[in-house]
This record gives sequence, C-alpha cells and structure tokens, in this order.
Amino acid sequence: RMLGENRVTVLLTATCFLASVVLGIVALATPAWVVQQFQGESQYGLFIECEEVLSSRTSHSTCGSPRNLPSEWKATAAFLIISLVLMSIATFLAVASAIRANFLSYSKWIAFLGSAFHSIASLVFPLGFVGQPVGGQPFKLPESTNVGFSYVIFVSSLLLVFVGELFALKILCPGEARRD
Repeated sequence: RMLGENRVTVLLTATCFLASVVLGIVALATPAWVVQQFQGESQYGLFIECEEVLSSRTSHSTCGSPRNLPSEWKATAAFLIISLVLMSIATFLAVASAIRANFLSYSKWIAFLGSAFHSIASLVFPLGFVGQPVGGQPFKLPESTNVGFSYVIFVSSLLLVFVGELFALKILCPGEARRD
C-alpha cells in the first residue's frame, strides 16, 4: 500500500501553489500593470485600462477594454493564463499527494512547466513598453510612468511558484520526515 506524502510538505506546497494562482488571477483582473501620471492618472492592464481625467475642480475615472494593447502584452496574458491552468493542476496534485505520494512528483513537474510560462510572461511584458500606450523603450519606462500594484502582484505570484517548488522538492521542508 502506498502512503501519502507528509502533511507539512503537502500543506506548504499546495498553499504556495494556490496562493500563486489566486495572485495571478488578481493581477490579470486589475488594471494597474503600468501607471502613468500625466494630467491625471492612466492605468494599463492586460484586460482593463482606466483613465482618470482631472478638470479644474473635479476628476472622473473611466475604465474599459484596452484600445491599443501591445502584442507583447497579449502574449504575456496568454503565457500567464497557461501558467495559471498548469499551477491549478499542480495544486490539485499536491493536495492529492497526501493520499498517493507519487502525485507530488507530477505536481513538481507541472509546476515547473507553469513556472517556465510564468517566467516567459515576466520577460515578454517589458518588451511592450515601446509605442502606444506607454511610449517607452523595451525594459525602460518613460518619465512619470511606473509599474503598478498589479505587476507587483504578478511578480509575487511568480515568487510563490518557486517557493512552492522548493517545498515540493523538500529543499525547504520543516516538519516530519517522509514516510515510505
């Protein structure tokens, strides 16, 4: 009879993978990947962009689908979605490894593939700083333009994938020894 993986490894691995998925979804759903401060604030995301227009006494915000989304950002969204699907599967397998230990091996490899797509997304995104709507250079934002909280959440999501991998590989693994 095959025993499951130890609970600490399962809990830590699955928690990191699940948190990565949740943060990735939040990053995709929010507009603040790139924030420009020029006569108001513009926020550019992969699926939403928002613009705050300042007038003499008031300001109003409008949000909608991006008008000039760079192809690099479309590729970033595609790579991130693929990564999130893979990380969801890896999370399920990490939890299932509590019943059958060999599922953790599958989880590790699927998470590794997910991390590769996530990493590619992180490298492709800054290439879209050229032209509309940002107007910078690859990997270089123009003055009064910064990465926003959505991008920070995206990077945090990627870091959690790697931390989860370290737990799955038992490089970082406090707790009980593995049962065989």
